[in-house]
Amino acid sequence: MQALLRPTSKVLLLAAFACTFLVVAAEASAGEVVARGARDGILALNAKGTPSVAYVRGNNAFIATRVKTNRWRKVKMAPVPAGSRVMAFAVGAKGPVTLIQNSDARATFVLRARGSGWQTIRIAGGLASTIRLGWPGLALDRNGLPVIAYTRWNSVNLNTQLLLVRIDAGGRMRSQRITAEGFPKSYVPPPAAPVIVGKRVHVVEPYGYGSVVGAFEWYPERNTWSGIGIDVGRGEFPLGRVLAGLGPGGTLYAAWTQTMYALDAAPVTLAERSRGATSEFILDRALTTGLALPASGAEVAANEWVEARELGLDGDDTVWAGTIISRAGQLQVDGWIAGLALAPNGGRDVLLERAGAIEWFHSPRKLSTRLSIEATHSASGVAVHGHVEGASSGKVTLYRERPGAARVVAATMQLNGGSFSFLDESTSRPFLYRAVYTDPKTGIPYAALLSRPIR
Repeated sequence: MQALLRPTSKVLLLAAFACTFLVVAAEASAGEVVARGARDGILALNAKGTPSVAYVRGNNAFIATRVKTNRWRKVKMAPVPAGSRVMAFAVGAKGPVTLIQNSDARATFVLRARGSGWQTIRIAGGLASTIRLGWPGLALDRNGLPVIAYTRWNSVNLNTQLLLVRIDAGGRMRSQRITAEGFPKSYVPPPAAPVIVGKRVHVVEPYGYGSVVGAFEWYPERNTWSGIGIDVGRGEFPLGRVLAGLGPGGTLYAAWTQTMYALDAAPVTLAERSRGATSEFILDRALTTGLALPASGAEVAANEWVEARELGLDGDDTVWAGTIISRAGQLQVDGWIAGLALAPNGGRDVLLERAGAIEWFHSPRKLSTRLSIEATHSASGVAVHGHVEGASSGKVTLYRERPGAARVVAATMQLNGGSFSFLDESTSRPFLYRAVYTDPKTGIPYAALLSRPIR
């Protein structure tokens, strides 16, 4: 099974088997374009809250760091093989560290700042044709040095091997096997995520085999490694990356997507482990892309979708809806949400991909603006109405959208006490409605996608 891919159209494709570092505190402002003609960027903040984004454009890997309002310093880190993508990114005491994987998931390497240049360190490569690598995870220890967890997967017998790699200040690697002899078997290469727990490293590893999807938290014990099951349930296999971290209270959180083809679902799982382990589905069908861990509990960013077939259309095109979900509820943003980060001041940084560009937004507080939208058929057309929770005035733009086609503005409506309404007389169907409200202070485009098609 190849790794999860997200091409330009952002269709989910699964194979048959599946710099100069500048310190600037983020200020609340409108959205800022980080890069054009790039995708699959990953966001990270340094200790002072300065945002950086790692991405691949063409055959080169870049890092962009915000230096002031609407200005990002872009640095080319290194050339990379065609089709490579950023798998993980972090910024620590010794600067930024980026994990890159090539297009066939058979080589993974680290790019890190060293002196006035960049050092490239190959973590894995030169593999047999039957071996693939899982989505790797990255953490930085207290000294800012990289800790990488990844799996090797055998496509013939479905055996896996989980490894942990540490890189010292001189660039020397020390590799350690966490699992051996093929455990656990999995239909796809399992993703992995290291978590720094005190002076030790724990690793979260989801897997899928024999109609069971589960996840282990591995931890060192004496001269070996032990595993705790933090999730188990029915399904096929994990999709994409696993995100994991330690909350302020010491609780370990992990979030990932898994498949449940029988139910036409790909639920997002959120697992928690303190004294005991619990897990739950928090979204029915979405790809997990972000995890923030404030004191109030985990906030997960993921992208829900509607496929062309659900509108009765041909093709594999998809409409995406960036979603953030927490204990307080869920909200949507307009675009593919590529990252969510907790700022040192308690705010939130958000990375979106829209219209061929990577955009960054900052809110001085937790995101809380929510839109709702409903549509009912009438003799005169479709009556659309909705509400913006957290705003009493301003404008809402209503779009008609179809997978694979440019969206069309149906109306621009003034809010009246937070509510909006419109009678749409368009007969060009089917389509989806999306309402977008742009926060005037932060520029964040809050949204609501009505996933039920209008026919």
